[in-house]
Amino acid sequence: MRSSYSRVSVLATWLLATSHLGSALSVPQVYKNTNLLRTIDGSKAYIKETVAVIIENISNKPQTEYYLPFSLPGSAAVSYVECKDKKAGTPCTAEPLDDTSEYPLKYYKITLPKTLQPKDQITLSVSAGITGALEPVPAIIGQSDKQFLSYTGEKYAPSPYLTEKQKTKFRAANGEIPEYTKFDEKEVEKNGYTVSYGPYDNIKPRKSSEAPTTFTVRYEFTSPIIFMERLERDIEVSHWGNNLAIEERYWMTNNGAKLKEQFSRVAWATTSYYNPPTAAIKSLLFPLRVGSKDAYYTDEVGNVSTSRFRSDSREAVLDIKPRFPIFGGWNYSFVVGWNNDLPAYLRKVKGDGYVLKVPLLQGPSQSTSYGQVEVRIILPEGATDVKYDSPVPVHKEERFLHKTFMDTLGRTTIKLTIDNMVDDLKNKDIIVTYNYSTMAAFRKPLTVLVSVFSLYVVTTILGRIDLSIGK
Repeated sequence: MRSSYSRVSVLATWLLATSHLGSALSVPQVYKNTNLLRTIDGSKAYIKETVAVIIENISNKPQTEYYLPFSLPGSAAVSYVECKDKKAGTPCTAEPLDDTSEYPLKYYKITLPKTLQPKDQITLSVSAGITGALEPVPAIIGQSDKQFLSYTGEKYAPSPYLTEKQKTKFRAANGEIPEYTKFDEKEVEKNGYTVSYGPYDNIKPRKSSEAPTTFTVRYEFTSPIIFMERLERDIEVSHWGNNLAIEERYWMTNNGAKLKEQFSRVAWATTSYYNPPTAAIKSLLFPLRVGSKDAYYTDEVGNVSTSRFRSDSREAVLDIKPRFPIFGGWNYSFVVGWNNDLPAYLRKVKGDGYVLKVPLLQGPSQSTSYGQVEVRIILPEGATDVKYDSPVPVHKEERFLHKTFMDTLGRTTIKLTIDNMVDDLKNKDIIVTYNYSTMAAFRKPLTVLVSVFSLYVVTTILGRIDLSIGK
């Protein structure tokens, strides 16, 4: 089975790929894949692809670099790639290549955790988050209808090396899989919520000049497809207040199937009694760090009372409910914020140095993808020699002074812009180091003292002036 949209998407990407053949990427044939297992997880609002592969150095020289592509049909894009030695657990780096000659393949250069000698083998586990690869089919449904998603991928896992044996598994959100591509009964197996293709033997290296053989799986997805088109996250450090204030501004869209007819609040209220699965966004759950306090939730109208915040010694959770259910294609913007005790995130080092360790991204617990994320780290006024270490690549960095109440010069601020993030990257910490001298720390109290004293002097002088009208 394959929808007409999928056929057009695959054809378009293949035609675009053939237009780049003049400068095809050259990958040295120094490896072979002795065994490869590709797992495609469709249970989230995006695709998570994991490749477990045993590679062997077939050259006569030691090797440290391995190339692995990911197939990106249509408007799909890679959010992140993580790699490790599966047996030892040692991480390795995965660097994207800017070369587009192999489109729709996105190549990554993996630096192995150790030098691989001739005839030696290593087992790699490579995980990637891929957004934009899921399509609601049908694209328009009734308010109480089930939602189905469709995924189209390549039958053979793409690789620039010979693969002696490989297999692909697609894991759906549940066992409701009404349609999937059936090549041959011997090579396709459905078991519960998993559809397996293979095993296949001696698959030649993938070439862009060849139109790939694809498979399509359509499965039920009972959750909304939450997409934060934009997130602005402010992290403000206050030494005098001993506080870390966090505020997040969201522009949210439900990328699921759209409504066939107008929304019926009566039907919605009726079904709410038995709470069936729905593709609409009814609520969002924000798990916060233990010790969080003073949480709030507002939107463009103002404060939203349909929220609940609970915090104790074991957990801190902010449960919010929008003013109306967010169906497919609907938008909603809102703001959440909270405070934390600063010592839980900041420690002092030698001299005037400080180290700040905070999550780069938090967000709701539901599966979520993000279009653009802007993180502003607002440090105390007078902070110098600011450096940071981000757990993910930063697409744009800006530094400026942010002025607030009673500031003189302004607070040192770093703004980091990161595109195409997913919730798998949540709670990865960004580390910021800076110097903050005693003189800088007393700048604001001195400013307040001088301001109050000046006001007192002016008031005293004005009090001594005789403003009475003489004869």
